[in-house]
Amino acid sequence: MFFNSMNKSTRHFGFEKVFFLCAFFFVSQFSFAAEKAGRGAQTLIPPRHWIYDSLQILEQESGIVQFSDQAPLTIAQIRSMLLEIEYEDLSAAGKAHYDNILEFFGEKNFSAQASIMQARIEPAANLEGFFKTNDEVPWVYDRFEKKNFLELPITLGVGDYATFFVDVNVAMNKNAKGANDIYLNVPLGVDDFDVNFPHEAYGSLGVMFTESVGINFRVSNMPQNFGRAQTGSIMQSEFLTDATSASLSIFSPIVQYTAGLTQFNTNRYMYSHKADIRIGKKKKFQISLMEACLPYGPMDLRFFNPMMFFHGYASWLDYKAWGSDVGSFAALKMNFAPVKFLRLYALWSMTQLQLAVEMSEDDEDADNYVPNAMGWQAGVESYIPMGHGHLHLNLEGYYAQPYLYINSSPNWSFVRTSSESNGSDDFYEWMGTRYGPDTIAATFCASYEVPKKWSAGFKYLFLARGELSEPDIFKQIGWGPRILDIKIDDKWVYPIHPDSDGFNNEINQGPYKHGRNLAAPSGKNPEFVNIISLNGTYCLKPWLDFFGQTALAIVANSGHEKGRTEISFECALGARFKFTKIESKRK
Repeated sequence: MFFNSMNKSTRHFGFEKVFFLCAFFFVSQFSFAAEKAGRGAQTLIPPRHWIYDSLQILEQESGIVQFSDQAPLTIAQIRSMLLEIEYEDLSAAGKAHYDNILEFFGEKNFSAQASIMQARIEPAANLEGFFKTNDEVPWVYDRFEKKNFLELPITLGVGDYATFFVDVNVAMNKNAKGANDIYLNVPLGVDDFDVNFPHEAYGSLGVMFTESVGINFRVSNMPQNFGRAQTGSIMQSEFLTDATSASLSIFSPIVQYTAGLTQFNTNRYMYSHKADIRIGKKKKFQISLMEACLPYGPMDLRFFNPMMFFHGYASWLDYKAWGSDVGSFAALKMNFAPVKFLRLYALWSMTQLQLAVEMSEDDEDADNYVPNAMGWQAGVESYIPMGHGHLHLNLEGYYAQPYLYINSSPNWSFVRTSSESNGSDDFYEWMGTRYGPDTIAATFCASYEVPKKWSAGFKYLFLARGELSEPDIFKQIGWGPRILDIKIDDKWVYPIHPDSDGFNNEINQGPYKHGRNLAAPSGKNPEFVNIISLNGTYCLKPWLDFFGQTALAIVANSGHEKGRTEISFECALGARFKFTKIESKRK
């Protein structure tokens, strides 16, 4: 009865939100003054925005590497990068990308201004249809790809010093987006509505000391990525969603530093330091370092020291004293531009590294069972000017050991869990690439794009996935957003787990006792996935875009069942209406 009453209350609350949104949407079309204002310098550009592709094109045409392989960046940071680009040396298509970025920064439609106070709305609508032939194969055009039906981003700004943003929308919830019997992105049923919006909101404050050196502080609900990669960065990717974060960034053309705090769940705070540096006069080589820790407990002031190495605290001793522990993370990435139109990149991350001194020959010593947990990612990317556009080529490989992101308890593992108020299944998202640990992957994509006109692309993805890559490892022990404090027993996949005193010295007597010897993909029946997809876009009018995608997925040992092969074909078609562009045409 309690659950049913809560569900009805949630549904009623959802309808109120939708009603408010629709009313505000139509009233706002007529209520804003004619006075206009461009975007403020502290506006954040979210991951997967087209601007990051354009920045990569400009860098490759200039034969340099910058800090554009991470997001979200502020407009101020992007402007400082553009200062290094020699406009006259760009191809015609490169100049078009440069101009499009500046045009986006200066857009004034549906905005109002009083002194330096700015307000802006950017209504848009997405209508999509999709289907697939096999319910046993997950969507290729999945919940990360499906777009919200109605969007009404609202932005408030104070000059170039502060920006506040919230993305109000009418959309399907995560559970509906992953359902097999959904064919439109329009939430038609009560249980389909996303009543937990907004999913993206932030406050961003900053100042520029010179035209290329500045500082920014933000608190945001927005995906983050640290490393540009086809499968999502192995360090920190945009496929970790809805996590609240706070960060302080100091940036210049040569050095950039960010201290961050990301809340995965209650009492699960990841503290991080990130540093970027460009090496050499020709600015062709860039290296980045990341250090992070994830204690299970209340927020800890020690980790806010921006210049302290976390390992120096030996905090695992403190937390073990009261039955918890600390997940540790370290990562490195490199970008290199040997010649124009080419970028080489490599990423490495780890959550456990066992030194020789930590190994013993004593079968009773738990340290002898701790597995290494590392991952590697590398690729080559090229944007080649051709005609009125660019040919894009990207080849990438990925390998993750079985226990990357996984620790002796889910509570200090690098994964976020969430659920929705409509009683949906629990969702699990790895901190890094969406495919998680225990995986070998290779991907190749080729596409051609003419800015603001059309594009066509091809992509091939191969995955070899072990049993530890699946979120079911958390479900099987009942760990989820509502139940974080659980007793770890032999059902948990880690070779050791905490004993009654909180120390990781109890050896798992289940099938994963010798897990340290596993290699990816682990298990008796690894799952092998082959996906081929074709996609295209067409801009009919400045306010109207069309897109389409088809995909063929072949899954061998589907569900880790030996000899079971599943094949699925899917198709997605859609249109995007940008109402601010209609306003622009009227003017």
